[in-house]
Amino acid sequence: MASAILARMRARNLAPLAAVLTLLAGGCGGGDGTGSADAGTGLAVAWVDPDGEPPYVGSLSVNPADGSLLMGTNTGLFEIGRDGGEPTKVTGELTTRDGTGTISESLVARFVGPDRLIASGHPSGGSTLPPVLGLIRSDDAGETWQPVSELGSSDFHALAVPGDLLLAPLYGRAQIFVSRNGGPDFEPRAAPMPLVDLAVDPSDPTRWAGTSEQGIFVSADEGRSWRRRDPTPHVRLAWAAPAELYRIDPGGPVQVSADGGATWQERGNAGGEPQALSVDARKTLFTASLDGTVQRSEDGGRSWRVIVEGAR
Repeated sequence: MASAILARMRARNLAPLAAVLTLLAGGCGGGDGTGSADAGTGLAVAWVDPDGEPPYVGSLSVNPADGSLLMGTNTGLFEIGRDGGEPTKVTGELTTRDGTGTISESLVARFVGPDRLIASGHPSGGSTLPPVLGLIRSDDAGETWQPVSELGSSDFHALAVPGDLLLAPLYGRAQIFVSRNGGPDFEPRAAPMPLVDLAVDPSDPTRWAGTSEQGIFVSADEGRSWRRRDPTPHVRLAWAAPAELYRIDPGGPVQVSADGGATWQERGNAGGEPQALSVDARKTLFTASLDGTVQRSEDGGRSWRVIVEGAR
């Protein structure tokens, strides 16, 4: 199902977000991934139009400037306060040599510094911009954008920025573009197959972990060679310093590895089908599930609190 939603997203067959975001009173308790409200706000927030397209969350990334969470979806980029609350849609303007257009929906975005973003994806419907945006960047948290490279040529996802590297897997292809100068220049690197997600050891950028329809693959040499470690498909990953690799499997089980994916220990359960997983500098985990629910864990995945309510 996730693949079908992603295909619709990439084709830009998108429905508008509901005009009104509905605040829902949340319950107490939590930690079991079953939809309890965040203790910090007492509220969960519905951002999904129940009569529109199924939600797709392509990326989650925390802004080091203020701890807010940026969610890349099929209906737009949304900023969420660290403690939850009403998601605010972020619409930016991309300026190129050939013209200017607005962008928000169908983007995968990653913070690389305070308010500094890189992204890839597609422009808004009806835009005169190219149908694929290559690599773009923003220095003001998504208000304005500039092209970096591959405009009109490449569609990247699962962007990662370990140390001085920038890794940009190509959508639907068994290939990763690797840059050592922030994106203007790339060298192609073969992946074992088209990747669902990619994470890199923040303390050792030579160690990569990638997931796919056929399981989890790891590399110890910057992606030059790969070894399959687990057959579980469609896993989402996040690698926290110094040596904690987190994963969420279909159905919501959370596991952690201290040896780069060679072995795993059960940690908790977020519930639902995962679409994205992210970790910030404080080791807080954020995940988005297939119905658009966003949750937060501050204890390494043992317990989870809903900060954004999805479709019911």
